[in-house]
Amino acid sequence: MTKTWFSATWSRIWKALMVLFDEGRSEASLAVLVVTLVLVTRNALSGPRTPRVLQSWWLLAAARLNMLAYPVVQHQIIAIVLQFVLPVLVIWTVHRRPLDDYGFGLGDWRFWLPITALIFLIQIVIVALFLSRDPVYIARYPSLATARSGGALLWIWESSRIVYMLSWEFLFRGYLLFALFRRFGMAACFLQMVPFVLMHMVSGKPTSEVYFTLVSGLLSGLFALEARSIWPIVFLHGLGAVLLDLLIVFR
Repeated sequence: MTKTWFSATWSRIWKALMVLFDEGRSEASLAVLVVTLVLVTRNALSGPRTPRVLQSWWLLAAARLNMLAYPVVQHQIIAIVLQFVLPVLVIWTVHRRPLDDYGFGLGDWRFWLPITALIFLIQIVIVALFLSRDPVYIARYPSLATARSGGALLWIWESSRIVYMLSWEFLFRGYLLFALFRRFGMAACFLQMVPFVLMHMVSGKPTSEVYFTLVSGLLSGLFALEARSIWPIVFLHGLGAVLLDLLIVFR
């Protein structure tokens, strides 16, 4: 009887594992796995837990370019590589789809361009009148503290922020969103919002900003799907972040 129970139990577990394995090969499931791996690895390679080999590499790199000595710059470079390069490699080698299938093309630009311009104008008012005068945001931004004194370093940092936002939006509103949309439809907007909000939480963002990402993450997903492109979200997020930094520095 024990042998029969063991055989039946093992058979049941094995079948469940096979179903899980088959599901894991689907586009949506693999996208969730890749994004999770990216976020975990990004966290592991940043901060005090950075592997010694990587710390040594940063020291050598900083000897040639001083800006690379700042941990926040190192973190951003790691994030850009993981958030953009890794998903692109998976798309090309595993999914074998063009990047346009993940919103990297211009999509319906006649639809999204005027809307993006209007939202940005509203965003300027909100940022200029409220956030740039909030002590919490003034203490937080720009993230590179040495750039707060202005000069060339500020403009180099802000330029790099645009590249970072491209990688960030491609990960969430590009790769993850469009992969999930083909499987779950509009529910993908809610699904991609969850890791987006959680990343803001663990990054120590201001509480008001975290709550705002609940709305912005959801609407950004909807906008990207309707536009069939991540570019309006890249522009809004990237230029919004740069605008906030500049208004705080030159207030």
